[in-house]
Amino acid sequence: MHKVYIEFEDDIYAAITIGKKAASELGFTKIDETKLVVSIMELTRNIISYAGKGELIVRPILMGVEIIALDKGPGIPDLDKVLNNQFKSHKGLGLGLSGVKRLMDEFEISSSEEGTRIRAVKWLNERRKHYERNKK
Repeated sequence: MHKVYIEFEDDIYAAITIGKKAASELGFTKIDETKLVVSIMELTRNIISYAGKGELIVRPILMGVEIIALDKGPGIPDLDKVLNNQFKSHKGLGLGLSGVKRLMDEFEISSSEEGTRIRAVKWLNERRKHYERNKK
């Protein structure tokens, strides 16, 4: 598990480097590695833009990589609009949280006035993702 404190632009690149290394070590395809990296970039830019600071945890898990973004910002007032791409921001990469949700295989979010927590997982491949679902 790697924890990166996110407050400055350089922190974004540190988180990306850790995500790329985890994806590479697990044998992700370049396409899936790129999806993971883009998601990390979007989440970390959102932390800086909306909360000022927070942290990103990158954790290799059995057959995948889990990322958790945490902040103590003001929260997301209309989460449904944000997740349904009905809210446009001029910050971040333009993908928004709905883009992260599409790029990753699992996506969970909770947000309140005390902050936001996002958990997303990119599985190594479809077969292993299917295995994980069926073993529960």
